[in-house]
Amino acid sequence: MPQASLLSYFSKPVASSVVDRDHAGVNAAENVKSIGSGCTAVAAKAPAIIQKLQEKESLPATTASDIGSARDNQSEDASTSSLPEKQTPNTTNGFGLAPECSKIFSVPHLPEAIILPVQRAHLPSIQRLTSTTLPVRYSEVFFTATLTDPVVAQLSRAVLYSSDPVGWIRCRLEPCSPRTDASFSGLELSQIYIQALALLSPYRGLGLASVLLETILSSSIAKASETVCIYAHVWEKNEDALDWYAKRGFKRVMLVEQYYRRLKPSGAWIVRKELDGS
Repeated sequence: MPQASLLSYFSKPVASSVVDRDHAGVNAAENVKSIGSGCTAVAAKAPAIIQKLQEKESLPATTASDIGSARDNQSEDASTSSLPEKQTPNTTNGFGLAPECSKIFSVPHLPEAIILPVQRAHLPSIQRLTSTTLPVRYSEVFFTATLTDPVVAQLSRAVLYSSDPVGWIRCRLEPCSPRTDASFSGLELSQIYIQALALLSPYRGLGLASVLLETILSSSIAKASETVCIYAHVWEKNEDALDWYAKRGFKRVMLVEQYYRRLKPSGAWIVRKELDGS
């Protein structure tokens, strides 16, 4: 399925008829020949960073998910470079996740809001808000993988407002192309792909999407030396979304023509932010 990044988050109207490709084997990221710095999305074995994290955290074996779709939100001004952490026990019982997945973050300017790992109890609300805000249908596995796939779990977060899920982010880890400037180092480089970023309308403009993104950027996976970038697809006419990403250090890398079957124009920009491992 093509990635309709940042298509439905904004309050201003956008085209309501969107992509309707099925989930079977259609991943536009795999059709992109290059997105710069030799970092190309490919369907291959799990990146080396996953194996290292599994050894370090004693995680069960997994591979990068083949399901994808990305969206994001309107421009927000709140800075989230430093997120206070709440040490709340038993937040991921039964998940089998790395210790960092149990972290809960408060939002300094919104005491009612917290960011935490996706839990089974959140899934019905997350599925409803996703179907409400993003005009693409997702399979059940897309949601349940946030519980069953340790890597997806580490790269997914929900935002709760007064204890109710009001938004979430879901990413996956992909191996980069072996053709890279850093290949001499012997590292198997990886990249993070933003598959979904959704927020209910009443909670937009509060900085919550920025906090969700920041939790991913501050994760051990994003900070690993092998993880070189994070990227998403954005509809070429969604200037608000492109501006939102630009303000957060993402750059337009490539325009993928005919990415969306039912949008006119049909192109999607790949927007990417380089990660320095710090």
